[in-house]
This record gives sequence, structure tokens and C-alpha cells, in this order.
Amino acid sequence: MPTHSPYPAVETEAASDELERLRYENEKLTKINSVLMRRVEMGWGNHSDAYQSFEDAALLADKVKERTYKLQQTLHRLEESNQQLDQARHEAEISRVSSDQDRQRLTDAIESISESFVLFDAERKIVLVNSRCREFWNRFGIKFEMGVTTFQQITAASLPLVDHSCKVQRKVSAFPESITQTIFKLRDDTWIQMSERKTAENGLVVVYTDITNIKKTEELRYQTAMAEQAQLLKSTLENMTEGVALINENNELETWNQQFLEFAGLQESEVRRGDKYDDLLANSELHALPALRLSEQLNDDGFCETEVTMQNGCVLLFKSHLIPSGGMLNTFTDITERSHHQRALQESEQRIRLITDAMPALISYVNKDMCYEFVNREFEKWYHRSRSEIISQHLRHVLGEQAFNNLFIYIERAMLGQSVNFEVESTMENGNSRISNKTYIPHFDHDRNVVGFFALEQDVTEQRRTARALKHAYDYMEQRVNQRTKKISEINAQLRKEIEDRQLAQIHLLEAKREADHANESKSKFLAATSHDLLQPMNSARLFVSALAEQKLQPEALKLTNSLSYSLENLESLITALVDISKLEAGLIEPVLDDFAVEDLMTNLEAEFRPQAEAKGLKFRFRNSSRVVNSDGYLLARILRNLLSNAIRYTNEGTILLGARRKAHGLEIQVCDTGIGIPGDKLSEIFQEFNRVEAKKRRHDQGLGLGLAIVDKLATVMNHKIGVASVENKGSRFTVTLPFGTQRSTADLPIKPTVQDRFNSHLEGANLLIIDNDEAICRGMEELLTGWGIDVTSVQTLEELARDNWLKDLQPDLIVADYHLDDGDTGFDALEIVERELGSDVPVIMITANYTNELRQSVRAKGYSLLNKPVKPHKMKLALSNLMSKKAERTAEG
Repeated sequence: MPTHSPYPAVETEAASDELERLRYENEKLTKINSVLMRRVEMGWGNHSDAYQSFEDAALLADKVKERTYKLQQTLHRLEESNQQLDQARHEAEISRVSSDQDRQRLTDAIESISESFVLFDAERKIVLVNSRCREFWNRFGIKFEMGVTTFQQITAASLPLVDHSCKVQRKVSAFPESITQTIFKLRDDTWIQMSERKTAENGLVVVYTDITNIKKTEELRYQTAMAEQAQLLKSTLENMTEGVALINENNELETWNQQFLEFAGLQESEVRRGDKYDDLLANSELHALPALRLSEQLNDDGFCETEVTMQNGCVLLFKSHLIPSGGMLNTFTDITERSHHQRALQESEQRIRLITDAMPALISYVNKDMCYEFVNREFEKWYHRSRSEIISQHLRHVLGEQAFNNLFIYIERAMLGQSVNFEVESTMENGNSRISNKTYIPHFDHDRNVVGFFALEQDVTEQRRTARALKHAYDYMEQRVNQRTKKISEINAQLRKEIEDRQLAQIHLLEAKREADHANESKSKFLAATSHDLLQPMNSARLFVSALAEQKLQPEALKLTNSLSYSLENLESLITALVDISKLEAGLIEPVLDDFAVEDLMTNLEAEFRPQAEAKGLKFRFRNSSRVVNSDGYLLARILRNLLSNAIRYTNEGTILLGARRKAHGLEIQVCDTGIGIPGDKLSEIFQEFNRVEAKKRRHDQGLGLGLAIVDKLATVMNHKIGVASVENKGSRFTVTLPFGTQRSTADLPIKPTVQDRFNSHLEGANLLIIDNDEAICRGMEELLTGWGIDVTSVQTLEELARDNWLKDLQPDLIVADYHLDDGDTGFDALEIVERELGSDVPVIMITANYTNELRQSVRAKGYSLLNKPVKPHKMKLALSNLMSKKAERTAEG
């Protein structure tokens, strides 16, 4: 029989064991069968006992049959096992193919990702790696062998490439396990993020991500944020009212603001970061401050505070803080006003003490614990005790038990909030009886709780005696009065006659007042006519000169034009000043006080005078305020314009300052210059009319000396305070103090117009209509405005304006109308015709020489802009530009 199994081999472990067992059984049965057959063949020829042999043969045959049956069963089971093995082999083949496909998909997937990917088995040997990872590490000489290279080898090989000062490791919480992320920088400035995660079979997945661009972006964002924070810190420091200086541990200046430089008397060009703090302040009044002796002045908390009075009278509160880095933060606060208030409070307290000590009455204050807190000198004399023996003592101890019990009912009522007045009679130590009038007045806190009471006690013994004497005298006087009554009746008759005479005199006075009012009205009309008739030709002359100056002229002609413009400007200033002073003296200017934010007014003044200052080579500094004040905006602008004009006129070099500073009693607007200044003995004369300081030395100044007189009279009309301080050859400071107004709600505030460039391109091609009865002014306006690129059309009468469909065909973008027209007509009459034809959407500028408040209110109510004659060209250009800008914005929004 064959010795090898005819069945194919099976790869699975279970099938292999079963096959080996069946082979062993089959070989065993084959050997037994072979032995039995040999024994049968040999037995028949060697033994004589045939029956026994036959019996043994039969027994063996049965055994062989039994074994053969078992062998057939075994072979049948083996055949079934082989079928099952074939099925398992088929399924294993399908599984292997599927596993190969999944493995290929996994390979394709990790090849498609942008990161470097490595998979290690439980022994940390490479199982799978993508090409991106191979390429990345190959450039550093690190090779990958599947099943050989370990994670430890890669880590050891990469250590020399890593900048360990920039290495960060962290745990990232993720589902279902945690991921360890390590961020490090290679020596070629490449930033790598290594993410490690264990698999379910205790393997390890490692992903290397190049985050260099991300780090650069973060660094750029960080630098940008730090720059923005530095700029924000700088802006914050510059807008602080305190002076700030930061000094490092080496006593070097790190940062500062402009206020610190002003307090220290330093120029910005003199200070650099890193300068020694001691050296900077060596020549300053701040050199004596205790910050320069830090170890001697700082307390246990690393802080010191002191006050210093500057030579100019300014009081600074100096604070120094020790910062953790070892440096100092020094702040300087101007507490001049607070110091003055404290000194005034102390002086007031001394005066009160002086007054109360001089009074003959007993004055005291008792707190809620019934202890004395204040007594005057008379109180000390009355009780024969010093002030120190009375203060903080209980009333019972000072007054005595019996006196306290007698007064307790009144004290209790005072403590309940009632004012008490009563008289009490007491016996003195010498036995004399004295009568005292006592008044207890309760003292309430903010919550209306009684915290004590004031006690006023007067010795009225003599008054009561005098009252009794007066009673006797009254009886006597009553008799005397009856005797005098008859005589008084006679005197009354004489008084009636005098009253009648006075009534006649009053009638004459009323008639004289009516005549004076009539004369004042005539003067008002004369001033209005004078304003219009004088300023009308001046206006046209200024327009023609401005138009001529914008032409291309020869140098000589241009020089003459500038001289003519300067002369006209001086003439205009003189006429305007004379008219203004006449109106102020006649009482024709009345303020219209209102609450408004001063910010817009000051911004307009800065835009108007900065070019004038810079044209003269002066530096113009500006500090605005958003506070609300109560004033007449128009008259306030007149005051500030006069002050700014004077500042520019009398300053040849240096700085002009327009600023606002908040004070306890109001907002103080300052106009400062570094000009020629005013002698101290002349300060009281500068506000007088026709007064010019040292006029002989300043013949080039063509003024009449009315500017400051007008400023003073306008301020008086509005009840504003004007202040002046000046040092000859160093400069002057004029101040206008305005009372604070009430902030209106956001809904009531007017929409702040967008600030537009006064020379923008909105004027190009604009269609403008001029309504003026003066042909010369129309021609001057046309010459000037045409040079700005504006299409100009002018009319002189209402009849021209009212022609059929003329306005609709013209469709003007802007209208400039004169208030005074011919035959009693006004600009309002002309604009009514325009509104009937075109509606009220066309912007209007009203030009007039009338300065009355009634006209101003009427123009404001109509929504028109107002310019006073003579009109300055740059003001006209700014007004036209702003109106066209607003119109363009409305058109864009529509």
C-alpha cells in the first residue's frame, strides 16, 4: 500500500493537524494488515495445528474487517475534511485578494496626502511609508527599509538636525485616544509638526507636517499685532493729560509722551530712546525730583509720590512706580488747579474759624454719638475749658449731668431731624441767673439720615432786660405817635403834590426815551446801509483781484496784484472793524446762545488758519475738544478769528497754537503764539478802542487797534471771560472761557458732515446760478468761479429769474444769492421763485453785509449757508466744495 497520502496539503493550521492524525491512523492500519497477511501465509506451511490456524485466521479476518470498516469511515471523514479544506482554501484566497486590494487602497491613500506618513508595527519597525516622507528625509541622508528601519533610528538620526531651543511638545485630546504633537525647527529653518498616535495593535502612526509657512504667517501676524499694540500704546500716551516716562533698569529712557517733554522743557529732537534719564533732566526743574534717588524715596510697595512747584507756578504731582523688570514708571500730573483749590479750602477753613471765633455766640457741632467735633473760642470761654478738652467728649461730660438731662428732649428732637429753638435759664457758679437762646439744626447726609447737629447758643440776658425796658418805652412812644400822626397827615398832603410833579416829569422822560429809540433805530438803519454800501464795492473789488491773481501774469503785474489784494484786505479789515464797533456800541448785536459741540467750529478754524500760518513759515499746532458749550457759535467764531489773525500778524517765527482745555468752571479755548509779545504795563490798555501798543515801531501794521476791542465787547455781550498773559519778545496767550452746555441725546444731534477737501474735484463742471443786483459783483464772480472750472450764469432781477421754463432748462447745481436786491426785494423772494420751479433740493449760499441775528436765524431756518461780505475767495471755494460733496453723497445714497 502506498505510504503517502493522496490528499492535497492544506495550508491552514487546523486542517494540517487533522490531516496528520488521519495519515498516522491510515499508516497504522496498513502496517497491521500487512503483518496479518504475512502471518497467514507463513502459518499454513509451518504449523500442524490447522484448526487453530484457521480459527486464528477467522479471528484475524474479523479484526481486519472491523479495521477495514473503521478505515473506510476514517477515509470518509477525511474526504469531508478535504472538501472543507478546499472551501477554506477558496475563502482564504478570496480574503488574500481582498486584503491585497485594501492594502493597495491604503497605499494610494497615504500617497495622496500632503504630509509625510510612516506606519510602524508593535516593534516600531517600518510597515508602511509614503514617497513624500522618503523624499523629505532622504535630503538629510536618512534612508527607509521596510521591516528594518525603526522609529528610534529615525529619531536618533534627526536629532543633530533639530534646533532644540525651538522644540515644543504637547498632548492633543482626540477620540478615541490621545495624540502627541511635537513641533520643532530644523537647522535649515524648516518648521516640522510631528504627530504620533498608537494603533489598536500597539503599532505607531507618525505624520510629519511642514508648517514653515504657517509659522511665518503666525510670526508676521504677531509682529503686526505687536506693531499695532505699540502704535495704540503710543497714541494712548500722546492723548493722556499726564506726562509719562518709562525708565529701564539701566536708568535709560524707554518711552515717553509729548506731555512729559513739555513738563521737562525738552524738545522732541533732543530725546532719543536709550538716553540716560539723569542726563536728560540735568538742566530741567525736574532734576530735583526724588526719582533720581530711588533707593531713598520708594516705600515698601516700590512707590513714591510728591508734589513740586515749577518756576512758572505750575504744580506737578510726581509718582514713581518700581516695575518688575527693575525699571521705573514715572508720571507727571498737572494739579495746579487742584492745589489752588486745596489752598483755597484751607484758607476758607481758616476764615471760617476766624469768623466763628470772632462771633459773640457759642457755636458747636455735635456728631451722632453726641460728642463734640467743633467749638469756637466763645464756647471755650463759657465753659472754661480748652478746645482739646472738649473735642471728642460727650455732651454729658461737658455740660454736666443736670444740664444734659434738661436739654435731652431738645437734643433728641434734633437727632430725629427737627430744627429746635428754645430758651433756657441757668444759674452760674457765682449765683447770677443767665438766659440763653439755643438753636439746634440737624445735619443730614446724602440719604437724608441725621449724622449730627449744629448748636448755636446766645446769651440773651441783656436782650430780655432790654425788652422789658422797651416795653415801657413803647407805651411812652405810642403816646408820642398819636401826637405825631396829625403832623404826618400834613406831610402826606405835601407828598401827594410832589408825586404829581414826578408823574409829569416821568411823562417827559418817556417822550425823551421814544425820541432816543427813534434815533437809535435811525442809527441802526444807517449802519445797515453803511455796511451794505461800503462792503458791496469792496466785495466786487476783492473778487476781481482774486480772479486776476489766478491768471498767468508777468512778475511785475503779479507783484502789483498782490499789493492791491493786500491793500484791499487792510481796507476791508478797517471798514469791518469800524462797522462792528459801531454796531456793538449801538447794541445791535444780540447773541443767540445755544448748546453745541465746539469740535466742528474749531476744526473749521484750523482748516482756515493753518494755511495762513504755514504760508508765513509758522508751525500751527491744534488741540481739539468734543465738549458741549453754551455760546453763540457765530460770535464765538468772530472772537477766535480776531485772536488768530492777531497771532499770525504779530508772529514772525515759531508756533501758533489753537487748543481747548477743560477747566472746573468751563471750557477754556486758548490762542497762543511765540510773537513779539506785549509789555506788562500795556496789558490793561490793549482792549481799549483805537489803541495800538508801540504803534510807532509797527507802522507796517495798518490796523486801527479795534480787533481786541471788538473781542472784549463780543465776550461781554455773551458774558464770556477773556484772559491774557504775555511776555515781551516771547509771545502771548489769549483765553476765552465758555460755560459747559448740556449734551443732547444722539437722536437730537445733527449729522456731522463728512470733512471734504476744500479744493476737491466736485467743482469741476458744476452749474452755478448767481443772483445779485450788482453787475460788477456778477462779473467778478464769473471771472473768479470760471477759473475754478465752474459753469456760471448770473441774473440781476426777479423778472429775469421768472422767465418761462428758464430755470428748468438751466437746472443749476448750486445757487449763490445776495440778500439785498433792487426795489426792496430780497434773496428770499428770489429763492421762492426757484423753489416753485425746481423744489428745495438745490443747495443755496446767501451772501449779505447784514450781520443781524434775525437774518442769521432766518437763513438757518431755511437751511441755507451764510457768508458775510466782503466774501473771501477761499471761504467761497470751501463752502461750494462742501455743498457739492454733500450733494454727491445724497445722489450716491439715492
